Amino acid sequence: MSVFFALAAAACFSALAITVTRGFRTNSLMTGLLVSLPVGALVTGAFTLINPPTDLTLRAILFFLAGGIVGEGVGRTSFIFGVRLIGPSTATPLQTATYPTLALLGGWILFSEPVTWERILGALAIVGGISVLVKGQPDSGSSAAGHHTRVGKWAYLLPVLGGLSFAASDLLRKLGLEETPHPAFGAVSGTVTILILWAIILALTPRLRATVTLEPGWQWFIPTGLLAGFGVLAVFAALEAGEVSVVGPIIMSQPLMVVAFSVAFLRDLERVTGQVAAGALLTVVGVVTLSFSSAG
Repeated sequence: MSVFFALAAAACFSALAITVTRGFRTNSLMTGLLVSLPVGALVTGAFTLINPPTDLTLRAILFFLAGGIVGEGVGRTSFIFGVRLIGPSTATPLQTATYPTLALLGGWILFSEPVTWERILGALAIVGGISVLVKGQPDSGSSAAGHHTRVGKWAYLLPVLGGLSFAASDLLRKLGLEETPHPAFGAVSGTVTILILWAIILALTPRLRATVTLEPGWQWFIPTGLLAGFGVLAVFAALEAGEVSVVGPIIMSQPLMVVAFSVAFLRDLERVTGQVAAGALLTVVGVVTLSFSSAG
């Protein structure tokens, strides 16, 4: 069951990369965050109200809050900004390349999860597929809006930071779930926390606040928020049912889905080459390998 939830999370986050790309054609990063974050909080909050937590501990709350700040704060912001600058088909593989190793090591160190040859080979296949995907990008210098612009090398570090943050966040969330097994509360607490922090930052930064305008296409950030909300819920459900070292790399199999979604919905912005398809296939091999390892 953990594999199913992990794949559902990967699908949500892959579709999110497409919707946010459309929204960024005319809108700013802060507009995207301030529209999508409340929508995501409504999704996770609704599930929390339907099934409220009963046995909450301070330790669990702190882990959930920290996971939200690291994941929804640093991770999501870095990834979305990376998508805006270098496009989803480049940002997504760069993000996922950093995740499997940290998830495997973290699961081994913190939870004594076994690191088998199947899991190592699966993670390596995912990373190898990602490398092929990155090299197969026809134009990594075009922005998400479709304008050919030069971006600094630092822009490629943004999705890398996102991948590291998501891996660290999942480890923190797993620790929280061991204290209080309530995925919906863990999801909403982190999202609300980062939303409050962004509101404070905007209130204290007039220059940043001035970038928040609802230009045509801002509606794309509504499905972005919905996908983020359901994606985070799926992440928590996967972490509750399975091990971080298996769940994490499967969630980060997003390049395959991003390629498919780009072909279907971003024909004017993304071009899929044979090398990109080969990288996606290698990523699938890694996902299947990890899936079989979880059954053992």
